[in-house]
Amino acid sequence: MIITQGSDGSFKITTSGITLMTEGSEPEKSRMKPDIYLRMARTEVETPEAGFTIKGPGEYEIRGVEIRGIAPFTYCIKAEDMRLVLLSSATIATLDDLTNIDIALVPASVLQETTEDGKGIGRFLRQLEPRMIIAAPTVAIKISKELGITRTEAEKITIKRRDIPSTGMTLTCLTA
Repeated sequence: MIITQGSDGSFKITTSGITLMTEGSEPEKSRMKPDIYLRMARTEVETPEAGFTIKGPGEYEIRGVEIRGIAPFTYCIKAEDMRLVLLSSATIATLDDLTNIDIALVPASVLQETTEDGKGIGRFLRQLEPRMIIAAPTVAIKISKELGITRTEAEKITIKRRDIPSTGMTLTCLTA
């Protein structure tokens, strides 16, 4: 699984031979045509041409990748024997559905959905207990302070099952 961040705050996930792309904070004109496009907001903005566009709750299996949409615009993705949760806020009431998370992907838009100044994102992640946290730069700073873990920076991250730590949490800040 390879994860990169676009200049508009979107994430691109390449796994099992397919490409997933999330919506960013501003529609980015992209020549890329993802296999799966994951909507992250309620606004109706132009979406790139994609094989499948998913917006909101539901269960989907597309070319071997399982995607579960959890309201509001949060997704749990199973691929390559890993579970990744793509967060849209830190106030998800259905934490029961989010157990045994390997990777938490946290876009910058999460700060707008949390308590004042983004406080509480660390506490929420502590409840989820992901083994790896991959976040946008502004969120990574807050997470690092709240959880007291050191962040590393990378333009992209390649993850295999064996790279997932068995204990504790790691924090990677993706830069565009």
